[in-house]
Amino acid sequence: MDNIVLTVIGGGSVNWMTGLMRDVYLLDEIKGGEIRLVDPNREHVEAVAAMLQTFNRLRGKEYGIRIFENRKEALDGADFVLTTFSPGAMDAFWNDLELPIKYGIRQPVSMTVGPCGISASLRTAPAAYELVQEMEEMCPGAWLLNVTNPMSVVTRAMNMAAKTVKVVGMCHELHAAPKYFGPMLGLSKPEGMEVTDYLYRWLPEQGLRYTVAGVNHFIWLTEAKLNGEDVLPRIRSYAESRWEFDGDSAKPVDSFHNRGAAKLALCRQLGCLPLAGDRHLIEFYPSLCNVRIGYGMKYSVLKTTVDARRLTKVSQLEQIRKLASGEREVSWQRSGEEMTEIMKAVVTGGETAAIVNAPNRGQIANMPRDVVVETLATVDRDGVHPWPSGDLPGAIGSLCRLHADVHELTVKAALEGSRRTLIEALSLDPLSGLADFSELGELADDLLQANRRWLPRFFS
Repeated sequence: MDNIVLTVIGGGSVNWMTGLMRDVYLLDEIKGGEIRLVDPNREHVEAVAAMLQTFNRLRGKEYGIRIFENRKEALDGADFVLTTFSPGAMDAFWNDLELPIKYGIRQPVSMTVGPCGISASLRTAPAAYELVQEMEEMCPGAWLLNVTNPMSVVTRAMNMAAKTVKVVGMCHELHAAPKYFGPMLGLSKPEGMEVTDYLYRWLPEQGLRYTVAGVNHFIWLTEAKLNGEDVLPRIRSYAESRWEFDGDSAKPVDSFHNRGAAKLALCRQLGCLPLAGDRHLIEFYPSLCNVRIGYGMKYSVLKTTVDARRLTKVSQLEQIRKLASGEREVSWQRSGEEMTEIMKAVVTGGETAAIVNAPNRGQIANMPRDVVVETLATVDRDGVHPWPSGDLPGAIGSLCRLHADVHELTVKAALEGSRRTLIEALSLDPLSGLADFSELGELADDLLQANRRWLPRFFS
């Protein structure tokens, strides 16, 4: 396949588009074709389009770059669809993150679970479901590569609508594993090696066989054998001997950096190592995200404010404009994201290992069928083939099943526009335990009213 049609829903994403599109242009297996951008933010999407034209010139590619206002037209005949969108963007995100504080719930990230993640799902899952319905009409059999959060709920909604469309939910939390496997197991990533080569080629060559399983932003190293030796006891011993990972003991300077104190605490008490970042992990545990510990600050987790995100986007947009104009030189290095490895496997007829979010078809034996789980998998032209991952152990399995139940209620509430089901989801979610149970209906109404313009199913 010399040429492809790639449609990007959220094509004005200043956060994702530089790295992911650079990866696309580094694919020698694809000569060109068409990249179609769909985004309501005209200023951002035009800047991205200009950057891609510069990439064309620098890489000698022949991609036609087009901006579409009509989504169905943009989907017509697409081979791949990339989704990186958020209805309401930062305005809605502020409501998700800040309104629950009135009820005692303060989350550092708001991308996955808790009332913040549930609120974000309500406006995102219906758009994801409708997108796949349109793909089935306009580009049946195409690949849908999703990086949109909340990952579990959005990917679940996509799969509910899919008949021939191949859906892959992608998250890069596993890519931080070198920071853990280095000090814990002496398996530091060789300098200059890409993280996917490290995870899927180099580690097995060193004799490490491992299993990763869970739900998005709550994945666990449940099995690890190094040349036949079970090394989970070595990992537990490391966790028991220190508060955080070895290295700089200075306080983090921003909300994206910490030193794994929450990760090691969970490993000490539950016996397995969680592999997502601490800022996500603590949102699954009220005992790691409450007022007594500064909502995670005891474990060096700081809140990512909406203002900080807005400022970051201003900077990212400026960098895109500089790349487009040539004022800034393009660094032709792969981002480490797995999207283009999947694309390459599809267009060449090869295969690739990947960490994927996909419906449970038995890859995790003690999770409900069809709920979206995250495991390792092989991806080829025929689809996604998750690796058998056994049972999630003990309390880890119990909590993953609980959150999967919350995800299911959230999808149902979002697609049906049901306030009653929304309140049921809030009542089950662990972080709602920080609020007064009798006020959860008021919290639901506050979130619905604030985001009303992005929630037509609740107000039709």
